[in-house]
Amino acid sequence: MAEPITIATAVITGLVGAYKAYTEYRAAVAKAEAEKAPPPAKSQEAAKGEQAAPIIKAGVAQHGEAKDQKALEHFEEDPETYQEALQKVLERVAARSQPFAEQLQTLARQAGIQTGGTQGSVNVSDEGEIIGPATGVNEGTINVTYTLRPDDQ
Repeated sequence: MAEPITIATAVITGLVGAYKAYTEYRAAVAKAEAEKAPPPAKSQEAAKGEQAAPIIKAGVAQHGEAKDQKALEHFEEDPETYQEALQKVLERVAARSQPFAEQLQTLARQAGIQTGGTQGSVNVSDEGEIIGPATGVNEGTINVTYTLRPDDQ
């Protein structure tokens, strides 16, 4: 049996953020049409959301409960207010359904949304000291050079 997949919070946050950008874009287009004005340009984030929306809707419809579907409806009506609720719904549904979790992972990869964790190494020489955890997302390389003065601890 395959190992259950764990979805990183960054993946779900990124997908919901893109979906939010798409819903806001759709609202702006509808407003422009009503005012007989030219539609706004679609941002890259809205394009990612346009790609994510049908997969998220289908996954929640297939694997979610009635309250999950209701939260998705509320999100589409008011994405600002219900953004966090949709993130929780996707976390819950993805935890219940490995196929849906895999779809979200694939979608995030295709959309260029950060899907990995943090990796790195720290080299300390002489009497260097590292205090506290270092966390964050880095898609490239970080080089940090410290020059210690005689009075540094």
